[in-house]
This record gives sequence, C-alpha cells and structure tokens, in this order.
Amino acid sequence: DAGVPTVMPELHTYADGDFFLASTAAIHQVRAYPEIPLPVLVDSFLTVATSAAGFTQHIFMPPACVFHQFHPQGTMPQRVAQTVGQPEIEAFINNVTWMLSNRQPLILNDLNWGYAQHDFEEEAFVAEGKLT
Repeated sequence: DAGVPTVMPELHTYADGDFFLASTAAIHQVRAYPEIPLPVLVDSFLTVATSAAGFTQHIFMPPACVFHQFHPQGTMPQRVAQTVGQPEIEAFINNVTWMLSNRQPLILNDLNWGYAQHDFEEEAFVAEGKLT
C-alpha cells in the first residue's frame, strides 16, 4: 500500500494510556487526548499523535515501571460493542497511518480543549509540616 510509511516507529499502543507521561509542551502541541465519543482508541491516538509530532516514546521496564491496577470494567465491553464498529476502526487506522506517513499529528480538539475556559482555585497542601 503506497499510503503506509516505509519506516514505522515501534510504538507500544496496547492500553498505553493507562499511564501517559509527557512534557507540558508535548501535551499542548497535540492538544492532549482527543475528546471524541468513543470509549477506546483515544490512548493509542495520543501515542501516535505525539510520535508524529516528533516526540519519542520510552518504555520503562521493571523495576522502573508503572503497572496497571486492576479495576472492574463494568459495562465497557457492551459500550465498545455499541459504539465501535468497522467504520470507526477503519477511520482510526486511516488517521494513524496518515499521521505517521506525514509526520504530523491530527489535532482533533479545539483551542478550548480540556478545561481551558475554566479557572480553578488552587490550594497548597501541607504534608509533614512542609508546604508543598
């Protein structure tokens, strides 16, 4: 396929968003996790977008790693079955292939992503007698 990049970065994209650590600059450049109405694929989309933007993924192996803490999935399988079909999977594959081929992230969130329009009160916490 002519649309597939000849050199693909080796990216871990299986449940990779359970813990995603990146610089503020990287997160702002790609505008964080895409705010889309799907319960899956957003973590892999963020990993590919940051890679396409020129950032490198680092995987930390034991003992310097974070493990996924088990939690019940509730109705996740049902939600996935109801919201993710072949068209969504194909769109995802097309989008990540485009990002990697063009070395450019697809920006799905507008400038007001997250809580950009909100002001939150900040509070300092005291731990063990020290201001943090």
